[in-house]
Amino acid sequence: MEYIINPAAFSAAFTVPASVVDQSLKLAKGDHVKVLLYLLRNLAASPDEETIAQETAVPLFDVKEAMLFWADTGVLLPKEIPFSSEAGEAKRVIARAEKPTRGDVAKRGAEDPKIRYLLNETQLRLGRNLKSNETSTLVWLYDDEGMDVSLILMIVQYAVAHGKANIRFIESTAVDWINRGITTIAAADAELNKLAMSEETWRVVQKAFGLERRKPSPKETALSLLWVAEWNFSVPMLEAAYAACVDAKAKFSFPYVAKILETWHEKGYQTPEEIENTGKKEKKSDYAAYDMDLFEKMLDTKD
Repeated sequence: MEYIINPAAFSAAFTVPASVVDQSLKLAKGDHVKVLLYLLRNLAASPDEETIAQETAVPLFDVKEAMLFWADTGVLLPKEIPFSSEAGEAKRVIARAEKPTRGDVAKRGAEDPKIRYLLNETQLRLGRNLKSNETSTLVWLYDDEGMDVSLILMIVQYAVAHGKANIRFIESTAVDWINRGITTIAAADAELNKLAMSEETWRVVQKAFGLERRKPSPKETALSLLWVAEWNFSVPMLEAAYAACVDAKAKFSFPYVAKILETWHEKGYQTPEEIENTGKKEKKSDYAAYDMDLFEKMLDTKD
């Protein structure tokens, strides 16, 4: 059954910031949303945490956690800290071996509820207790590098979902984001979507070419995205390009396949049958819808 909003429901309404839906909804829990809706509905009253817990039936601890979540997304601001719209300049960060000690982590956790929230949420998402080096890295990212808790948790969530739940991946990704100025949830979400797409397109290419399981080079990643996500080449087309390359050179060559696919894209070919039919019309071999000698010259001059 389909539903529509009852127009009568708008006889009494209040405003919800667009960023709540556009940027934060994917990470927000149900209790987070309940707490925020109650706050927005009762802005004039400025209810305290105990009142919110009582009126929403959300446990007090979870109310405090929700307040931290919305503060970290920028929807809420501490009353004692004035609002500033000035963005800080990007800085170059590198992963360091020297990070907070276990004692430092314990002290900062006692001082800052955001750190307690970060460590607790990371443990829940990883499904295990954190090791000392993991807590040190998380606190270092938050304290020393100024990375928002929400962004760190987005990386943790992605790492878990994609079988990369290790602190090395989390740290390297976080450092990369800091250096590239990825500081908002919207930018982080776009980056994670791009990363997921890169991994998926590489798997398609890897399978089509029969390559061993390994991490692709930056160029291989870029080409995989181009072929599969942008040019929409199917697995049969990739396999046809592989076959054409091996037939011509008696071995696999990534640059050679790239030239073949580039030519096919320029000619508008989308299926092996189109290539075969064109080759027959031109009285050439099945996949010879290109000049092999020309390819060799192009490879020699460009690569």
